[in-house]
Amino acid sequence: MTRLPRRASPRPTPGFHALALAALATLAAGAHAGSDSVMEAWRPAALAQAGVDPSASVAAQPAPQLSLEPRRRWFVRAGVAGLKLNDNSGHVRDLSGPVLRSSDHPILPLLAPGVESFGTPGGVTVDVKNAVSVFGSVGKFLDDHWAVEGLLLALPFKHDIYGKGTIERLGKVATVKQLPPTLILHRYFGDFDDKFRPSIGIGLNYTKFFEAKATPALESYTGGPTKIKMKPSWGLGLFAGAQYALTERLHVKLTLGYVRVRTTATMTTSNTMLSGSSPVLNDYPYPVNQIPSDEVSREAMDNLVEQVAAGRGGSLGTFRREIKSELDPYVVLLSVGYSF
Repeated sequence: MTRLPRRASPRPTPGFHALALAALATLAAGAHAGSDSVMEAWRPAALAQAGVDPSASVAAQPAPQLSLEPRRRWFVRAGVAGLKLNDNSGHVRDLSGPVLRSSDHPILPLLAPGVESFGTPGGVTVDVKNAVSVFGSVGKFLDDHWAVEGLLLALPFKHDIYGKGTIERLGKVATVKQLPPTLILHRYFGDFDDKFRPSIGIGLNYTKFFEAKATPALESYTGGPTKIKMKPSWGLGLFAGAQYALTERLHVKLTLGYVRVRTTATMTTSNTMLSGSSPVLNDYPYPVNQIPSDEVSREAMDNLVEQVAAGRGGSLGTFRREIKSELDPYVVLLSVGYSF
């Protein structure tokens, strides 16, 4: 019986042995580790034992690309603004002298003994009332914490001005409108993406007054048509606020502030005329304050004013007065914002 020659089994290549041994050693060392970490640890060593360059394999894999959405640093806001004035107005003072002097007519010293001149009575001042309006702003975050904001758009604030002190009984004596563009530097706290972020800030304010108008009550008191001009104001402001994000783009913000606003109002009364019934006579000392209620004195006053006016060209003239006011409002801003 013929014996067939034994077929030789294929011998493993050295590379195969090295790969197998490296795999077993790595698996034994990482028995307590997770499968993912074991495979990651095994791969470089195994490839090296097999004569394969690990770096070439890794380089062949495309690197993952991160997609980061840019932060929206620009924003616009619109909302409601309220001004609570800390009005501290001084007394009205004459700039062009009194309307009448005792030396203007021989009868005048008899009607007003001891009164040398008829200028603005003492204690005449005003009270500027609060106002509410709507505003718009635009701003930008310079980094994650600092932002600049310009309060540039607004409907004019309209203030009613009431008599105070000696002329409180007159009620409303004037109205005025104003626009207060303000540039604010904010410092925000917390991370840029936090929903709630408090802030503090400092700002530069410019307040422009316009369309100041005297009421009939004031013109009756001054004795003629009265024009009012108010100087603009430059001042610093301090602010504190809080912003809450509704979505990635929308937010609401509440800001409280205090702004320094100072102005001087100049009142110019033309074609001035007084009479025995003029309201201003009630604010001079006795016996002048009795003239409106005494018929004889009232007629005597009418006659002497007409004579003095005739000598001045038909009226007592044009007279200028001024009053300085410290308004310094507390500011409340409630707005909705949009980031882009």
